[in-house]
Amino acid sequence: MVKENLLVKSVKFIFRDLILDILYWPVWWYSDGLKKAWQSMKNTISLGNKELGLSIWVKNILKPMFGQYDWQGRIISFFMRLFQIIVRSFLLMFWIVFAFIVFLVWLILPLFLLFQVLYNTGLLGNIYV
Repeated sequence: MVKENLLVKSVKFIFRDLILDILYWPVWWYSDGLKKAWQSMKNTISLGNKELGLSIWVKNILKPMFGQYDWQGRIISFFMRLFQIIVRSFLLMFWIVFAFIVFLVWLILPLFLLFQVLYNTGLLGNIYV
C-alpha cells in the first residue's frame, strides 16, 4: 500500500513537472534565455576585440615600431599599423555579424520548429511555401 502510494505520487510529480516544464519553456526562451543569449553575444564580440587587439593597434598607431625613431621607421610603422587596423576591423566586423546571426537564430529557432511541426502534421492545411 505504501509502495503504491509512493509510486502514484512519483508518477504524478513526474508528469506534473514535465508538463509544467514544457509549458514554461517558451516563456523562459524569450525572457531569461533571451537575456543570456544577448549577454553571450556581447561577450563574444568583446572576446573578438580582445583576440584581435584592435584597440591596442589603434592606440599605438603613431608610435614607431621596434624603436625606429627616424622618419623612415615612423612612416613604415604608421602604414603597417594602418594596414593592420583595416584588416583587423574587417575581421571584427565579420565576427560581429556572425555573433548577431547566431543571436537571430536563437530568436527564430522555436518559431521555425513550431511551423515545421504544424506543417508536417498537416495542421496548417494547404499552405504552399
